Amino acid sequence: MSYLLFVIDFQERLLRHIYNSEEILRNAVKLIRACRILGIPIILTEQFKLGDTVKEIKEAAGTEPIQKSSFSCAKCEPICEALKRISPERIILTGVEAHICILQTALDFLNLGYEVHIPIDCIGSRRPLDRDVAIQRMINAGATPTTWETLIYEVLGTAEHEKFREILELVKS
Repeated sequence: MSYLLFVIDFQERLLRHIYNSEEILRNAVKLIRACRILGIPIILTEQFKLGDTVKEIKEAAGTEPIQKSSFSCAKCEPICEALKRISPERIILTGVEAHICILQTALDFLNLGYEVHIPIDCIGSRRPLDRDVAIQRMINAGATPTTWETLIYEVLGTAEHEKFREILELVKS
């Protein structure tokens, strides 16, 4: 099954207000690096008028962000075009804010028939309650809650995978 990682709105002006942002950023960077090791395509987004993506995320992703004005990535034409080209079966969502852009994106992609995975240790909101309610809504709608490490080991499937050692080093770091 093919995957696609969305890295949503890790922008400086947003991230500094996110509860537990340091841990979320650290986990998201590891998830992004693991996806690159495994050849999982990455779409990086920036919400219009909220500034640049933080350096750590941009460097880990190795791609330029797509600007969007809609909260849902599913309603942004350049993103939809990239989605058609990549044609994934499973979508992974990481980013901020969980109760706005992550939630609306997850609900829209679920309605479009995608399998949506939410590594909950890689998403955040300003208030923990907003994040928690968003997670519950996404689960109730059919999204799969996970953690970045659990997800990556599911993709690997076995210690015999050719990228296992690289992933193991990333996990230990």
